Amino acid sequence: MKQTLMLMLVLMGRVTWAELEVSVPATNAPVKPAITVPGPATGGAAPAVKDGDTLRFRNTDTIHGTVLGVAPAVGLRWRHGDVKDSILFGLDNVAEIQLAPRPPRASRAVHRTVVELTNGDRLAGDIVGLNEKTLTLNTWYAGQLILRRPALQRIAFVSAPREAAYVGPTGLEEWTRGEGQKSAWSFRKGALVSSRNGAIGRDVKLPDMANIEFDIGWQGQFYLHVGFGFDQVRQLYNSGGYMLQFNQSNVYLQRYRPQQGSNNLGQNVEIPNFNRKTKAHLSIRVNKAKKSITLMVDGQVVRQWTEPDDWVSKGGFLVFLSQGQGSCRVSNISVTDWDGRLDSDSVVGVETEDLVRLANNDKVSGTIQAITRDQILFATSFAEMKIPLERVSTVEFAGQKAEKARRQATDVRAVFLDGSNFTLGLEKLDETALVGSSENCGRVTGAIDAFRSIQFHIYEKPADAGDKNDDTEGEGDQ
Repeated sequence: MKQTLMLMLVLMGRVTWAELEVSVPATNAPVKPAITVPGPATGGAAPAVKDGDTLRFRNTDTIHGTVLGVAPAVGLRWRHGDVKDSILFGLDNVAEIQLAPRPPRASRAVHRTVVELTNGDRLAGDIVGLNEKTLTLNTWYAGQLILRRPALQRIAFVSAPREAAYVGPTGLEEWTRGEGQKSAWSFRKGALVSSRNGAIGRDVKLPDMANIEFDIGWQGQFYLHVGFGFDQVRQLYNSGGYMLQFNQSNVYLQRYRPQQGSNNLGQNVEIPNFNRKTKAHLSIRVNKAKKSITLMVDGQVVRQWTEPDDWVSKGGFLVFLSQGQGSCRVSNISVTDWDGRLDSDSVVGVETEDLVRLANNDKVSGTIQAITRDQILFATSFAEMKIPLERVSTVEFAGQKAEKARRQATDVRAVFLDGSNFTLGLEKLDETALVGSSENCGRVTGAIDAFRSIQFHIYEKPADAGDKNDDTEGEGDQ
């Protein structure tokens, strides 16, 4: 609190204006193709958000308030409840805007298609059509997107939208720490960071079919336990759940039975090249009905376990338990419903031909000639086929023809409510919309209520897990 007040006093001393008009001069060379954005379902401006946003700086300082506007050539205009006039910040020191939930300005449609691009973006929508050059996608959040075909990597067809059960972390106040372990975990630069042995967890309302994803980075000896399905944090041995225990090169799975302690499920599993890493992306896929747990590291399946007895998990807690002598950083946590398919089910490295995987796991390779609203026109070496979309699980595009959008100095990462990303060169952001452009899809106007955060300086290397200069720490639960 003292740091925040000091920061605000300094800012108040520098600010001499009351209003800032955020605008971008018109350009004579607009990005093509253009995008048509439908008007909102309800008239008028969206209700204002009262100091619910959080502004995080690159030195880890944070302040609460409301973002009023952003433009690269001008800066970021901010409103704070304790300051009479609006405040202008330069973007050089801004790391992220965490957006409070906005009332929807348009109906949030249910989309059954997720398009994955070569730069890692994931966009939900409804397919209007695909030809040899572009894919047209209808979205509730940005109208009609026209995506260049070489930017397409994969299309997944889902039976229902998967809104995230949890996306974070955003601070320690939303987490519970183990008994007597207040100082074991801190919050730094958008991540949970361990400094000594201790547990931290929260109830993420774990779905019966769940995908738990997060990034980890470490320095020194790495011993991290990741638990899920527990009903509390402070006495894990009295709770039921499952715990993946990682060390420098291996992982093993333990079953915790209430009041009965724990035991291993199977033997230790070696993680290829893990001892040469200092960071990784982990995904834990949980299928309660099939009693299966699958671990993926950096997109590759390491092991799938099957519970031979009764499923012991009764709760919804996600737990991180540090046991090492070094420092560990956990960030970009996302917990979502899972459709039961593994990312590795897709064929990695398809170069010369497109591939269609059907709902029954059959697959066929060839050339996708077109996609309409209800079918795929597909040419193989032996026949031309018309495949109903209702029978299709995923579509993979030939890597030989792929192109990745060039990075722009103004690129930001807009994070959707479900944790997926949309990378755009920022033109401006105001109280209702985000406006930007990309080589993948041209100029876009996206509804601000579709996003949970806007991240800046996205191509810079993140700080190491053990960065001793980052001492920002919230209180959280004792």
